[in-house]
Amino acid sequence: MRGVGLAFFAVLALLFPGADGAQASRWGKSYFPDAKVVTQDGKTLRFYDDLIKDKVFVISFLFTTCKDICPLATARLAELQEKLGDSMGRDIFFYSISIDPENDTPERLKQYADTFRAGPGWLFLTGRPEDIHAIRHKLGERSRVLSDHRNEVLLGNGATGEWARNSVLGDLDSLALTVRSMDPNWRAPAGLSRAPQVLKFDFASQPGQALYKRLCAGCHTVGSGDRVGPDLAGLMGRRDRDWLLKFISDPERMRVQKDPAALELAANFRTVRMPAMGVSEGDAADLLAYIAHLEAKDTKRSHPVNSLFGLTTHTGQPLTPEALNGEPVAVFFGFTNCPDVCPTTLLDWSNVLAGLGKDGDRLKVLFVSLDSQRDTPAALGSYMGSFDRRIVALTGSAASIARAARTFDALYERVAGSDGGYTFDHTTKVYLIGRDGRLAATADLRTTEADRQRMLADLLARR
Repeated sequence: MRGVGLAFFAVLALLFPGADGAQASRWGKSYFPDAKVVTQDGKTLRFYDDLIKDKVFVISFLFTTCKDICPLATARLAELQEKLGDSMGRDIFFYSISIDPENDTPERLKQYADTFRAGPGWLFLTGRPEDIHAIRHKLGERSRVLSDHRNEVLLGNGATGEWARNSVLGDLDSLALTVRSMDPNWRAPAGLSRAPQVLKFDFASQPGQALYKRLCAGCHTVGSGDRVGPDLAGLMGRRDRDWLLKFISDPERMRVQKDPAALELAANFRTVRMPAMGVSEGDAADLLAYIAHLEAKDTKRSHPVNSLFGLTTHTGQPLTPEALNGEPVAVFFGFTNCPDVCPTTLLDWSNVLAGLGKDGDRLKVLFVSLDSQRDTPAALGSYMGSFDRRIVALTGSAASIARAARTFDALYERVAGSDGGYTFDHTTKVYLIGRDGRLAATADLRTTEADRQRMLADLLARR
């Protein structure tokens, strides 16, 4: 071995004495208890014979009621699992051992594993308290208080007796390389480097990038759906900025204070609650800026109307391509509690449709609500009774609305009101989409009637 390999195994001997070949047997069956453990699926295995001998593995410790480091570390392991890809369950195994076996039943561990999308080769283990205690002791986890347990992960190769300690809170690309390097068959031959690329962060223009990748990405996505926690797409539209800064900085404090929104999140994501991670409000502001940056990426799409399909109409049915029938579309984003611009715009376009005569049946006008919380299909149905019956109102999850707004480059932000309620600052444009699905023009209440008539004549004439 040379280069990274030599450095890695020099560290092994320091971190886990006796890991070199001469003493490898010390870390074999004579050292570890071959006690029975139970997986999250209720399968009973022998700790050494089934899990350690002849395998490459990563061992972590947790308990499912932990409110701080356990969910964060498990989320990072979930990311590491993705980086290791097909090697998981074939060449590499994860063992997350509960240090609270009295309470962490297989059923509870199964729920925890599913929350973090544990795939093949990742086992969550419990067993008789005396057996788990013996295993913990041999692995160097000897804390007497649950909250004081070791936060490192152990890397091992049962066949060679090589062991090391590492952290999941650092660079995961480097950790993935280190895990793979436990396998002699994988290690690079002399002269071939397997060193990972250096992880680069743009601290100048995106100071929240490193924080997001290390603290948030394991539990959240931006625009790809809920994970361990909610999808962060449209975050600024769901909560006002001050609330977000306080919650990111100290979510537990807000739950203790019985903040309604914090309690709602806890109820919706019961398995794991967001822990306090020592993030200042300044760091939280950087995180919000980076999330906004991620939302803004790839917003200029050629067929933005496609992002609306699947949203629910005010009649309770999903919007489909067939409903638009290949006709031109006008799209407006707003909300029913809007005091001025939204009802004025809808009334204005009701008059436009009436003035178009038969052509009004060809132009599909869509009103997309930004308020997924209050604007249910029933609420929208009642509201739309005041406007032209051909205008279709749409709603959906906050994340799906955010994705749709992104494709149109429509901006919005939820703003807290002095009475405890909220409103939205939002783009007031109406987006005109041609039959080809591409953005043709935009109009608003300041657009002159002559200009709008020219836009609509061109839109309706296109084939």
